[in-house]
Amino acid sequence: MEIKVRPTQVSDAKALAELYAQPKAHRETLQLPLPSESMWRARLEKIPENIYSFVAEVDGKVVGNIGFEHMQSPRLRHCGSFGIGVHDDYHGLGIASKLITTVLDLAENWLQIKRVQIEVNADNQAAIACYKKFGFEIEGEAKCSVFRDGEYVSTYYMARVKP
Repeated sequence: MEIKVRPTQVSDAKALAELYAQPKAHRETLQLPLPSESMWRARLEKIPENIYSFVAEVDGKVVGNIGFEHMQSPRLRHCGSFGIGVHDDYHGLGIASKLITTVLDLAENWLQIKRVQIEVNADNQAAIACYKKFGFEIEGEAKCSVFRDGEYVSTYYMARVKP
């Protein structure tokens, strides 16, 4: 299976709405259920210059998405963060790893970013294991920080600092 990563285009709005409509995809991200194509189209038409968005394709189908933000505050320009989602039918196939590799290369080799920080639901063991594989470490926990499926869940703050 070949995973192709490319920049996100406005024409990907329908595919991203479908991706984030998947139960795991909206459960484990900060997306709401039942996203619309028009909402995604509006987002994609207004991506700020400091945000880099990519999709992963398998056989021409969009199966993953990552958005990377390069912080612009003068004292945080060495930092970045990302949010990622993978279509439920494509978990465990290396989609997330390919997307993370893409943004880490961009961040560390092209944007002079030293620190990449992320937030992850504390009960999302698969994502935590994936991030640890890339050198991310848990730095802290925010208790009851995300409301999901009618209850509050905690969030881990994780980061990777380039030596």
